[in-house]
Amino acid sequence: MVKQPSQVPHAATGILSLVLLLATIPVLPPIPAFGSSEEEIASFYASHATRGYLYQFMAGLALLGALWFLGYLYTRLRREVPGSPLPVIMLAAGAAWVCFAVVFLGLFQVFSVWADDPDTHALLKAFSDAYVLGFMFNVLPAGIMVAAAAWSLRPSAGWPGWLKPLGVLAVATQVLGSVPLIFPTGPLKAGGLITYAPFFTAVLWICLASCSATRWERSAADQHRDGYAAARTA
Repeated sequence: MVKQPSQVPHAATGILSLVLLLATIPVLPPIPAFGSSEEEIASFYASHATRGYLYQFMAGLALLGALWFLGYLYTRLRREVPGSPLPVIMLAAGAAWVCFAVVFLGLFQVFSVWADDPDTHALLKAFSDAYVLGFMFNVLPAGIMVAAAAWSLRPSAGWPGWLKPLGVLAVATQVLGSVPLIFPTGPLKAGGLITYAPFFTAVLWICLASCSATRWERSAADQHRDGYAAARTA
């Protein structure tokens, strides 16, 4: 029997993703909502430049953790549902989700520079409104990612049955996050809770799937270690 490397660290990366994302909450308050005044927007980016850079770094690591777990999940689901296109759809949507978010994270630095120049405040307001509204488009790849992953899970492969209905709830949250795109000046404006809730919900579902995968991989590693030890002593 050949000793196999443990997959537990890869399975646990989704947990790390949520921990890092939760750690960003006290670092940076919510960005100004769609339609905020020039003064409010300029004051926010001017006074949170350093904290914004820290937020970018932590959120970027959280996104990489989520993408790493999706890579693990793709590899595992290809074995569990070999004839299904859903694993590759999940991975493609997840990669688009992460790339989209990383691009928007990078804009914070540009806005912080513009906030120091009064001549660019009007431009800053226009881009800030486009920023918070455009980020809401991320709910589309996030919803596809969670839906494809949840639909691929099989209880016979060790996945708990409650992950699939929780995936439905996570997708419903992504649908709710699309409301500001349809009604940008309505009561649910882009920015604030409606911006963060869909994103956190997607990462929360990834974390729960990661917890389940970690338990399964630890059990599999224990069984393999016992079998490996027995084969060596035989």
